[in-house]
Amino acid sequence: MVKVFTVCPQGLGSSMIAKIHVRAALDKLGIENDVQTAGVASIIGENFDFIVTVEELKDSFAGVDQNKIIYIKNFFKKDEIEEKVTEKVKELKLI
Repeated sequence: MVKVFTVCPQGLGSSMIAKIHVRAALDKLGIENDVQTAGVASIIGENFDFIVTVEELKDSFAGVDQNKIIYIKNFFKKDEIEEKVTEKVKELKLI
C-alpha cells in the first residue's frame, strides 16, 4: 500500500483535484493506494511514501526529505502528474 498526500495551502480545492489524478495514475499502475489531501501545516508528523504538491510551496517543505516530494507546475495537469508519479514509484521501487 502506497500512502500519498496531495498538498495545497489549505488542503481543500486544488489538492482534491490532484488527489483524483494521483489515484488514477496509481490505479493505472496497479498499485494499491491511500491518497489523502492535506494543507501544508497539517502534513507535519504524518507518515507517507511521497507528497504531490506545487512548486510554489517548495519553501514550505524545507524540513521534509526532498526525495519524497513530487513538485508539479499545476494540479490540473493530469499528464504531468501521471508522468511524475510513475517516475517516483519506479524510483522508490514500488513497481
